[in-house]
Amino acid sequence: MQPTDHSDGEQRNMSKQRMATTITSFWERALGEENLTLDDNFFDLGGDSLTAAKILALIQREYGLQAELHLIFNNPTIEEFVEAVDEELAGVAPRGEDA
Repeated sequence: MQPTDHSDGEQRNMSKQRMATTITSFWERALGEENLTLDDNFFDLGGDSLTAAKILALIQREYGLQAELHLIFNNPTIEEFVEAVDEELAGVAPRGEDA
């Protein structure tokens, strides 16, 4: 019997879940909020360009991704933002952006 390997899809999903947890904690820290969920909206939470810059600085420190403000403005929920960051890290143009 061969050892069970996680498929690439399963590993990517686990990695994305970890990323979502990390990014959610960044949003909580920058916005001064607790217990945020994936569908919480940056603007509904009072987010502005300064708060977005704080989040993006944390993203750069954690993932080495130097993203622009429009990444968070075009993807205002945590779920959308996590997907956009994941796509940026994978080298794919995020939704709402011209390739």
